[in-house]
Amino acid sequence: MKKRIVAVLLVAAMSFSLLTACRDSSENKNTVDIKQTDYDPAEEVKDFEFGELSEEEKSYTIEMGYNNCDHMVAAIIGEKAGIYEALGLKVNVTKSGETTKALISGAMDCGYIGVGASGLSQDPPYFIAAANHVGGSRYLVVSDDIDPTDPQQLVGKTIAMVAKPQENSEFRAWARDYGIPFMPEDYNIVSMGQQDAMFALKAGQIDAFVCCDPYASIAEFEGFGHIMFTSWGINRSDDDDLPESDDWSRCCTLAMNKEFEKNHPELARRLVYAHMLSVKYLYEHPYNASMMFADGFDCDPYVGLRTVYMKTVAEGRTITWEWTEANLQNDEDFDTQFTDPPIAEVDICYTEIFEASLKKATALFESAGLEHFDEFIARDVDPISPLGITFEDWYEHAKIIDGISDEDAIDISKTATPYLNENLEERAAEVPKRVTSAK
Repeated sequence: MKKRIVAVLLVAAMSFSLLTACRDSSENKNTVDIKQTDYDPAEEVKDFEFGELSEEEKSYTIEMGYNNCDHMVAAIIGEKAGIYEALGLKVNVTKSGETTKALISGAMDCGYIGVGASGLSQDPPYFIAAANHVGGSRYLVVSDDIDPTDPQQLVGKTIAMVAKPQENSEFRAWARDYGIPFMPEDYNIVSMGQQDAMFALKAGQIDAFVCCDPYASIAEFEGFGHIMFTSWGINRSDDDDLPESDDWSRCCTLAMNKEFEKNHPELARRLVYAHMLSVKYLYEHPYNASMMFADGFDCDPYVGLRTVYMKTVAEGRTITWEWTEANLQNDEDFDTQFTDPPIAEVDICYTEIFEASLKKATALFESAGLEHFDEFIARDVDPISPLGITFEDWYEHAKIIDGISDEDAIDISKTATPYLNENLEERAAEVPKRVTSAK
């Protein structure tokens, strides 16, 4: 009965909290016209080996979805940077928490989603078309009534999170590292989407929630919540000779409906190439990518800047288009480390579950002529945006790269979150060697 009452209160909370948008800094400009940069999508696609399109494909509108999570930013960039259009693609992009269901039903042709073991083990009508994200991060955000340095205060609180935390490797890692219980009876658990949970926290109807960005950054930016825990990627080896990308676990993906790929192989090739170019844009044009993110997620431009910095610098190079075998093994190792009780078998990401889907992804990778992600990072990103650069220095470089004047730029002087730069050298040396990290 208690949970039913809480749910009723949350519905009421939504009705008035939705009236408060996430742009409290109304003086900040929300978007910068991409035409102010020298980015030419037509020039970027010139090396792509175009195949023939049928008359049907020339007029076909591709339905693409993306979940409400910062891991999915490439979908927004592809549209707003003109990449889809330059590749001759007509793409209708929709942000939706139902993207996976739409891929299964065929209502969407492709989408940026999290793909887990339980989904792929049932041979769904979609497959992994390209990697999209590795490693961190997800957050547990608490209200101002909770001390973010005292995890024990979570016990007994109302939290929007998974219904069975004892079967969730992310929460189990938090419980282990911070000495809190992981059984559901120790909390009052409610189920809701991340955005709704953010509004519920702001309205004082819940005490904490688990999320991706931009929702954690919005809570801190607007001052109604604090990050208590951060879930990062997994380090499988201390071998410094291995590339950084091998240290992460796999996460999110660009998924594609199997029938769509079968019926429209040339459109599928072009979509995968567009995905690579969108990720490149994120790293090479960070300021404008941040503005696109802010527009796509209807949040303050500062939140967009902070989020892109986190995904491309502070955490490491977590947005990608390529996974390694180590990424898959890291995922399996992370899930199988818990034994008392173990993670449910159906939820363990065994590497063999992904094999069939990844074979199709590899074929698309080669057919589309994608280059290796690590080579791109080493050649074009590390020299201008090295790991360890401060948020402020990254911001200054980002303005220069995209030709943004100080007059047009977002003022971060009063909004920069100090802890972004705390222990920066130490964090840069550790990324991605942490499993979890407190604020």
